[in-house]
Amino acid sequence: MLTEAELLQYIYQTTEMGRDGIQSVLPHAEDETFHQALEQQLTEYEKLYGATGKMLQERGQEPKGLNPMVKASSEMMSAMKTMADHSTSKIAEMMIQGNTMGMTKSLKHLHDYHGKDEQVRDLANKLLKTEEANIQQMKKFL
Repeated sequence: MLTEAELLQYIYQTTEMGRDGIQSVLPHAEDETFHQALEQQLTEYEKLYGATGKMLQERGQEPKGLNPMVKASSEMMSAMKTMADHSTSKIAEMMIQGNTMGMTKSLKHLHDYHGKDEQVRDLANKLLKTEEANIQQMKKFL
């Protein structure tokens, strides 16, 4: 069973990962419509990231960012994949894979959270809906 703080830390780290992932592929997005879609997703992640950080601080918790090793590994993997193929289709596929992993973990964490704080639950649901919307949006670019 997850506590409010644990679920919030998860959301904080997930939105950081999403934000960083988009920032790493954005320079390779040559198609203008695709670039705009990524920018819009980035904005959503930044809003969630900021709201989660604020919620953690309001609850006396220090927001904990991603483990530096996880972050470096993710950046290296992204760089290798885009080096091999930086087509719009490949980047869209990478984004779908990342959001699918995020959705799976988000659902699992939501099921493990039995707390009564509706703000926390709403934020987790908003992340889940964002990930779902991102997948649908990226399908057009495959």
